[in-house]
Amino acid sequence: MPASRATGELEVKMTPMIDVVFLLLIFFVWTSSFETPEFDLPGAIAEKPEGGSAANTDAPPPVEPFDEIIIRLLHRDGLVKIELAGDPVGSFEELRERLTQIIELGVQPPVIIDPEGAVQMEQAVKAYDVARSAGADRVLYATAAR
Repeated sequence: MPASRATGELEVKMTPMIDVVFLLLIFFVWTSSFETPEFDLPGAIAEKPEGGSAANTDAPPPVEPFDEIIIRLLHRDGLVKIELAGDPVGSFEELRERLTQIIELGVQPPVIIDPEGAVQMEQAVKAYDVARSAGADRVLYATAAR
């Protein structure tokens, strides 16, 4: 019997090999990321050559990226004071306008609402609604550790 096997044809089945290749292809497509890596984005400021002028002077100034936007709601003298990134804001309408301007720049950082303990929940929810109406995708609440 062993002699007859040695003289027979060697057959290679390609179907299992093709199945494995397709499974690997599906795996790599599924796990790959199609987002632009940060290091491929253009630089913030082009250096101006000495003695000349910049090639495109009509370009808008570079936008510094935001890691997060923090809205603090402070309870002072019975009133709620609003701070956006440490700057005082006069009203919720002004807050909406400033958030809209930031989001129109094309950045979408998370908006974090940080109410003081004495601030009513109604005011915190109003700040949330203002941020969402300005176009913020991610609006979060900050809490104090206990």
